[in-house]
Amino acid sequence: MICFLDLGTSKVSGLLIDDLSTSTIHAFSSIETSGVKKGSIINISATASSISECLRDIEQQSGLKIKEILVSISGEEVSSTNSVGQAAISENEVSARDIENALNMSSTLKIPNDKTLLYVVPISFFIDGQGNIDDPLGMNGIKLEARSHLIHCSKNTKDNIKKCLKVSSSGIGIRKYFYSQLGVAHSVLTDYQKKLGVCILDIGAGTTDISVYQNGSITFSKVLPYAGDYITEIIASALDIQSSDAEAIKKKYGSAFSDNINDEMLKISVENGKKSISRKALAGLIENPMSKILRHCLNSLEENNLLNNISEGIVITGGSANMEGMVKLGEKLSNLNFKIGIPKYNLPRKSDNLMKPENSVILGMTKFYALEQDKEFTFNQSKGIIARVLEWIRTEL
Repeated sequence: MICFLDLGTSKVSGLLIDDLSTSTIHAFSSIETSGVKKGSIINISATASSISECLRDIEQQSGLKIKEILVSISGEEVSSTNSVGQAAISENEVSARDIENALNMSSTLKIPNDKTLLYVVPISFFIDGQGNIDDPLGMNGIKLEARSHLIHCSKNTKDNIKKCLKVSSSGIGIRKYFYSQLGVAHSVLTDYQKKLGVCILDIGAGTTDISVYQNGSITFSKVLPYAGDYITEIIASALDIQSSDAEAIKKKYGSAFSDNINDEMLKISVENGKKSISRKALAGLIENPMSKILRHCLNSLEENNLLNNISEGIVITGGSANMEGMVKLGEKLSNLNFKIGIPKYNLPRKSDNLMKPENSVILGMTKFYALEQDKEFTFNQSKGIIARVLEWIRTEL
């Protein structure tokens, strides 16, 4: 049994599967949490309580005892950069060890003392100055150069997750940490999209995670500190209501694109009585901050000369992707094509409720982990060069 845990700003989600050779899902649980802000743990006790409730629910559903988990890491404390490493080719023919040596050299880039290396993701390879080579294994040459995407996280992030498990008195260990966006890509993108160039915007509750894929590999990632909660607070302030009421109104009646919304008046029951607002006015409250979020994302892509390298456009996922009008707003702000990213798996019919943008991370974690282990996976896994190269990714636990 393998248990995955996704620590989000608004919820803690857990998924228990049989193993990497079957799609059998034994249990899924999603529990609200108040202990995480913008992807970072701010309250050990509250987060531990949510984790404990989530794992207890999974154990009750499955009738199984969880001994260890695989945990996603995301949020403001994650950073990334691209790097280059070189290694001599042994006996003039590239071996797996040569590839590993070159990737390890690329990971030696100096990082701040408060950061730790999470992943080294291969981008491309060069042999004696000639590239971009996807798979150098078995090729002849003298010098191998690896270009990679390095992902770091705060040392405190891992320590705080461990503390949460300790406080929960669960006795559960951590097998592995994941960078959430590597999972998302395997959940909502096709190999074709990743090859031609595509951007993922994972707009959750606390943060918006940007990642760009080119030629099959991640080449850029960034975290923005505003997302769905930012919009919720604007609605709460405008209507003078509690954040919980504003969140409920946003989910039930909200639209990110106000142009085609009618003036129907909404009379909404809230904690302090009733509030009235037209659907068009509500859409306006949402469209302005959502436009700001999308413009920041587009500016990040432009500043890094990436707008012309994503011919497959932008895929929006995460909880905010459920909102009406997201595609129309994106295409209003740019000439790029926008799509909603929904997990792409052949799951049993009873698991259809999992096929939602807000579950992209945890479903993607299962597929990404299978690729790392280089095993077949019945969630429609497509194997190729990235699947073979991933076994050389260096992970620091």
